[in-house]
Amino acid sequence: MPNDKIKHGRSKHISNYGGVGSLIETTNNSIIIETFDNWGYDDLNEKLAHYIIKDDRLLQRLKNRFPNLKHLVAIPTDRDSSLHGIRPKANYFPKWFYCTYCHRFATYSEWRNRWRSVGKNLDFFNPPKCNNKDCKENHLEQIRFVMTCNNGHIQDLPWEFWNNRLPTDRTNEEENEDNSKNEKPKGPQLNFYKKCCESQDLIYKISRENTDLSGIWVECKNCNSKANLKGVFNYEQKCNGKKFWLGQINGKFHEEECTETTSVKLKTSNSVYYVNSLNSLYIPELQNPLPSETRIDIDNMVESGEFSTEQIVQLVSIQKKIDKELIQQYLATGDITYIPDNVYRQTEYDYFLQKEQPDSKQIKFRVIDCKEQISSFSKLVKIDKLKRTTVQTSFTRNEPIDIDSILQDQNEYEYTVQRQSISKNNFDAKKLPALESYGEGILFVLEKQKLELWERQQEVIERTEKIKTNAQNAEWKSHQIIAKTLTPRKVLIHTLSHLLMRELEYVCGYPASSLQERLYVNETMYGFLISAFDGTDGYLGGLSNLCNDLENLNKIINSAIFRATDCSSDPICIESDGQGVGHLNLAACHSCTLTPEATCEYSNLYLDRKLVVSEEYGYFTSLI
Repeated sequence: MPNDKIKHGRSKHISNYGGVGSLIETTNNSIIIETFDNWGYDDLNEKLAHYIIKDDRLLQRLKNRFPNLKHLVAIPTDRDSSLHGIRPKANYFPKWFYCTYCHRFATYSEWRNRWRSVGKNLDFFNPPKCNNKDCKENHLEQIRFVMTCNNGHIQDLPWEFWNNRLPTDRTNEEENEDNSKNEKPKGPQLNFYKKCCESQDLIYKISRENTDLSGIWVECKNCNSKANLKGVFNYEQKCNGKKFWLGQINGKFHEEECTETTSVKLKTSNSVYYVNSLNSLYIPELQNPLPSETRIDIDNMVESGEFSTEQIVQLVSIQKKIDKELIQQYLATGDITYIPDNVYRQTEYDYFLQKEQPDSKQIKFRVIDCKEQISSFSKLVKIDKLKRTTVQTSFTRNEPIDIDSILQDQNEYEYTVQRQSISKNNFDAKKLPALESYGEGILFVLEKQKLELWERQQEVIERTEKIKTNAQNAEWKSHQIIAKTLTPRKVLIHTLSHLLMRELEYVCGYPASSLQERLYVNETMYGFLISAFDGTDGYLGGLSNLCNDLENLNKIINSAIFRATDCSSDPICIESDGQGVGHLNLAACHSCTLTPEATCEYSNLYLDRKLVVSEEYGYFTSLI
């Protein structure tokens, strides 16, 4: 089966919003991204140095979960494909397609075999086309449904058995809809012992008059047995453990034993895939300057088993004229204990506030004392140059996990949904795919003394407790875990970040989708970073340059606060005791506070503008 090409822009899309194991919608149906083991990195040898992304701080953090990890490698572009033959690999999924003219319904491999059987060239089969002469090579439509389980597997529905029901099936009977006990209706009962007939020839038809699921049916042209799709979202079965993203071995896709039950979803549903990725901001002082080529040479010497550590240090230092200490540092295993996300961010926060005006190829910033010019803020960090590394480690299906659980040991992991590896080598992977981005930003730091007085107010505590209670009672485990660390400080800073991102769109012309937040919140951190990276409309220098005119920046902040006092959905919004997913927002909706989901670290949740603008207890009461 030929792999679908993924263009350069799509490569970035994969890293930021999807990744290995995800379904990506293309102009020619949806594809599932294969493991990066199949992308061609292993064939590069010494050319691999060109793709290595250097961030030793992030690499060290990842070794807690990936002890053999050596390199973060850049997601390839179209240029890399033509030069070195590497590219993200993908295959069509779901595997079932139908023709909108003749309605024939079959798997991708069956359609491909039919195309070949009538003497047509397979080079012209993709995107999949009907081989029927009367259909004139009509492009096939892909089925819209998939099945997923909590262990991260994905599979097609058993369409070959769909029109062969057991006598116990009651899907189309009215009493199945009368659910007075609030129990989940039973889905279709299929007969897996045999197909409808020995010469099955399926068609997939959609009624023009009946627009619900009962107006879609699967029928056999040979025996006329048919069944509609009513109740399809209630259908469940035992998972078959398929790992389509790992590709094929001897013509068969990877699979493993699984005891979970699978459920039906639309292939475009958010719950089909949740990427587990980590972001890191580059700190030059924590980076070993050892060149990528030298790192690969050292790796090869270690893997050969022919040299001791002392011999490697001696040989490389002589041949490459490199300080022995750098080589020893690279070879050292170091401390690979688990690092919570807040501890990791504390290093960045302290670096920005304590370092004196560094200027390097990767980072350039300046700390500004703004107490006198901007009310309720103590400092700004004007960041003219910033490097961010994003790496995918795993993914889940059906439910997301919180950031601290991404690298957590399995014996401490609290979720029923399991993390699926993006590599055939599982956690023994030596490389992980990453994306390196350059950008700019502003780190806003609140006034510590005022913040500490504000967060002790009883009204503020009670307001936050409402969100915590809703989170503790939420269906998803991630919300329950986040509730443990939810504080007035975190809700305030998160809401402030959103209000400012929205204001930058109004006042400065930045699309909100071009900005991203990074929150720094714990007992010793009280700030947030708003940044824009390459490939977005914001990376023009205009964001950090706002710090050159503190009077104007103060007006922007004041405008954001004033705008938050009113919402087109008030008084419903401002008086809400819970809205949005799981009722995890209070006074915050799309009209006043929410931003494009990709810009937010918490999926537009844990927001409340009343903590910002309330006349009784708002942090910015003095500005109202």
